[in-house]
Amino acid sequence: MADVFVSVVAPVSDPGALLAPFVADTVGVLARAFRHFELIIVDDGSRAVTRAEWDALLARHDGVRVLHLSREFGEEQAIAAGLDNAIGDFVVTMSPGADPPTLIPELVRRARDGADVVLGVRRSRAGDPWWLRAGAALFYWYARRMMRMDLPANATHFRCLSRQALNALNKLRETGSRLRVFSSYIGYASASYPYDAVGETRRSRSRTFGDALALALAMVLDNTAHPLRLASLLGVAAALLNLGYAAYVLAVYAMRDDVAPGWATMSLTSAAQFFFLAVILAVLCEYVGRLPKRFGGDPGYYVREERASAVLLREDRPNVVRDP
Repeated sequence: MADVFVSVVAPVSDPGALLAPFVADTVGVLARAFRHFELIIVDDGSRAVTRAEWDALLARHDGVRVLHLSREFGEEQAIAAGLDNAIGDFVVTMSPGADPPTLIPELVRRARDGADVVLGVRRSRAGDPWWLRAGAALFYWYARRMMRMDLPANATHFRCLSRQALNALNKLRETGSRLRVFSSYIGYASASYPYDAVGETRRSRSRTFGDALALALAMVLDNTAHPLRLASLLGVAAALLNLGYAAYVLAVYAMRDDVAPGWATMSLTSAAQFFFLAVILAVLCEYVGRLPKRFGGDPGYYVREERASAVLLREDRPNVVRDP
């Protein structure tokens, strides 16, 4: 694969002892498999890694770039920063400590065979707690059945994008766009790549219940108006029920002689109030659900500093995106 340039994007946040072996392993795999490559480490506001440690890492390895974000923006935005700065024909994203660097050449090979997006899918979630496995199963069911998203179960950030797919991703400038959702959104040719993740103990930071819940909510709320549409439908249903109740009150008032004084007036007043409240809720939901499509947001991240070691590209060549 000497005729392609491969970029690898890896976000880190206070990785500790994980950083140095990950960089050594990844650079070693890339150097053996490709002539031209870059490893982009996105420092997502780390405080435990000193500048001297970063300098030593850059001096020890060729083809490494480091993007220091101004603060911690989260894994999604750290990956977005790396993708915005990647120059490769094929770009691989991965989570240090969870995704094996040895699988990068196979991921790129499958992308060169015709898939613009190769999705890494974990074969097993055996290392996750029961609540995370149950929550993941519920989320993927909801995404497929309710949101109509072609989202592979147990998909991870370990994936390979062709230059065409990356260019399409870079056109989506909404700060809330999620890489997992994007792959099914653009409609490019994709393929799943089952693999065994590295042991959970090697992760730079364990995922808590709050992290998992925040990620699920962000993927839903940032990429679909389905919850608002559901609230809108409930509002319409409530409005219809109140209309039916108002009709019932009028029928009782017209057909019975022993109606308590003031009952019909109070009941009609309550039904009318709830009817208008339900209609207003439905209309507001419809308008709010369209706001993300009409207005963009602020930048998702800010790069404080960029540094790089020696690059391996020592000959003039254009980037290629697909073999003839």
